Amino acid sequence: MANETITIALDAMGGDFAPRVPVEAAVWAAREVDCEIVLVGDRAALEPELSRHAPATRRVRIHHCSQTLAIDEPPTALLREKAQASVRVACELVRAGTAQAVISAGNTGAMMVAGKHVLGTLSGIDRPAIATLLPRKRGTSVLLDSGANVDCKPHYLLQFSLMGQVYARLVAGVERPRVALLSNGSEPGKGNELTRKAYPLLEESIAGFIGNVEGRDLFRGKADVIVCDGFVGNLVLKSAEAADAQIRLLLKESIARSVFTRIGAWLIRGVLTELQRRADYRAVGGSLLLGLDGVALVCHGASNARSLCNAIRMARQCVAGRLVETLSVEFARHAQTDSYASG
Repeated sequence: MANETITIALDAMGGDFAPRVPVEAAVWAAREVDCEIVLVGDRAALEPELSRHAPATRRVRIHHCSQTLAIDEPPTALLREKAQASVRVACELVRAGTAQAVISAGNTGAMMVAGKHVLGTLSGIDRPAIATLLPRKRGTSVLLDSGANVDCKPHYLLQFSLMGQVYARLVAGVERPRVALLSNGSEPGKGNELTRKAYPLLEESIAGFIGNVEGRDLFRGKADVIVCDGFVGNLVLKSAEAADAQIRLLLKESIARSVFTRIGAWLIRGVLTELQRRADYRAVGGSLLLGLDGVALVCHGASNARSLCNAIRMARQCVAGRLVETLSVEFARHAQTDSYASG
């Protein structure tokens, strides 16, 4: 992809602030990121938003579709009565080669359904997994699955480990990613039935497997790839997000308590700003749906324009780095091993 234009399909009707925020993000990305953006959605809603940003750019264009998926509609509606919904049409652009990546801040379940139905999974991968970057003192760790698969089999976690290692090498720049299972204790026998059965599979097949890590180790950098089922992973993310919001609230209340604390906060305002930047999920932009036959990112529903712009930047990096092709080669290499093939 070095000399080719990379095109990103952005679901412009997905998210809490659509279509205003996706359009704004597309305009920013067209100026800052070396790519083109296709806004997928209702032209009548998108054109007025796009006209607010002058001067117009040829690197942003609209692909009209007639339907959207409401937040209270089941994701499976995309398969029949909502076949022209923006998130599905955006995936179809990737399948057709018109775009090389798809991004949505809409319903995660809808993105999963559209991705699996339209793009399909790579050979050797049973279930796609949501891979989320976790901040740590230096660099990031990859947590997967972060919510795509509530019920998992042991060999799914093996597949997540392989996908996570490729992602960590490409996006996080880790040459030899360390992989760990998330459990309630560091000893090999700890955990529920799933983690206990997955442990020997990873120990046998994953170079760099270091065993179990606990929840308190998530942000300490003990592992570069942390693997769990989607039920646990989603709880981890939601809990971390709630804790972050609560800490911000308590800090704000403490600063406002007296004139002296306000002066102290002003003196260390640079430190506070940097802390907020490093802890903000919007700095990353989105989470990859690893395992699909195409680059697909899901973003927080409340994402602002800067967050979606960063997601576009990440999508471009994954396309240029040939993430999907690398995953395909990696799974082909492991396809014949007994532990990989067994469930």
